[in-house]
Amino acid sequence: MKAWLASLSARDRRVLAVGAALVAAMLLWALVWEPLARSRETLRAEAADNAAALAWMRPTAERLIARGGVAATPPGDDRSLLARVDAGAREAGLASSLLGVEPLGGDRVRVQLGGADFGLLADWLERAAAAGIVIEEFSAQRAAGPGRVDARLLLREGVR
Repeated sequence: MKAWLASLSARDRRVLAVGAALVAAMLLWALVWEPLARSRETLRAEAADNAAALAWMRPTAERLIARGGVAATPPGDDRSLLARVDAGAREAGLASSLLGVEPLGGDRVRVQLGGADFGLLADWLERAAAAGIVIEEFSAQRAAGPGRVDARLLLREGVR
């Protein structure tokens, strides 16, 4: 390689050096700058979406607080938390999505749902909260199909 480069004229070596610099600059732009710029734009759009959601949530939260929040007194149900959560999810139409309900002591359960309808899930969680079940952890990811999520929840017994 060195012998071949030495055999070139000074003009050819300059042209080769300029070409190599241009190729390096194009690679730097294509492999570093452009992906960073795309990522920055995606994050800006996500931030705008989050700001819009927050703007909607603030007045809604104020209305809930003014209304007194969600009722904390559940109806009399003497079943265990595990039985109430399992039955409630099935009654809400989530039976086909229910992957597991695992007890974590006497007052906590972990629930895993796959491909659940988000509307049904939200309705069930609202009814569960009204029945005195507290959502300690909630994690959801988009699943295949519109309005479908894979969700993991940690629920505990609230004030009864």
